[in-house]
Amino acid sequence: MSLAGKVALVTGSGRNIGRATVLELAGRGADVVVNARANRAEAEAVAREAQGLGVKAIAFVADVADQAQVDRMVSEAVAHLGPIDILVNNAGLRKVASIVELSVEEWREVVGVNMDGPFYLCKAVVPGMIERGWGRIINVSGLNAFKGRADWAHVCASKMGALGLTRGLAVELAPHGILVNHIVPGAFDTSRDGPQTPSTAPQRAAGIPLGRLGLPEEVAKACAFLASDEASFITGQTIHVNGGALAG
Repeated sequence: MSLAGKVALVTGSGRNIGRATVLELAGRGADVVVNARANRAEAEAVAREAQGLGVKAIAFVADVADQAQVDRMVSEAVAHLGPIDILVNNAGLRKVASIVELSVEEWREVVGVNMDGPFYLCKAVVPGMIERGWGRIINVSGLNAFKGRADWAHVCASKMGALGLTRGLAVELAPHGILVNHIVPGAFDTSRDGPQTPSTAPQRAAGIPLGRLGLPEEVAKACAFLASDEASFITGQTIHVNGGALAG
């Protein structure tokens, strides 16, 4: 599943699933754009790791909830690496608040990152994908798009919005050779910096049929598959990478 010659942008990629995805795509030959909301040191560290795999990589600090910052990031990334072929909307924000206590500002902050962000990124990269007749958009969401959770109404709503964006764009962009899909992670062990034995962590693994937490690399590999030509007839789909948590 070579991605040589492609340029990938992964949001929220300074750590955890985003970092693993950058390194997976870089390992398959893609030049990569690393994005962090505020931590420049983390983003630059991941970019250096990717460069160590023999590809070009550049780091940007940009809040995906801000369209101006998104447009500037994409413009500068294209100037340095070339047009974006693969977009992974991974950045996500989760804050606990009951509907009674949830402020309008908190609602907008979460929706801004989880739903507006993917919209802004798609707006920025899709014209180039249409021009080239090829593109991959992967929206990384969460189980909260399918399962309700107390004090997370704003998170659930925004994650479901990202799913709706996926399905709408999949139909709209299919004639242009652009595939749009949706990945749903579950509970992941983010305490490690690299692939190791997954943690069982009994409390957090409860309700996961496989009986363990996932590893960021397991989502990264699903992203790599959907970004490749091996997934050339898959669009508008949701892939659950959560150990069967939705089925259990």
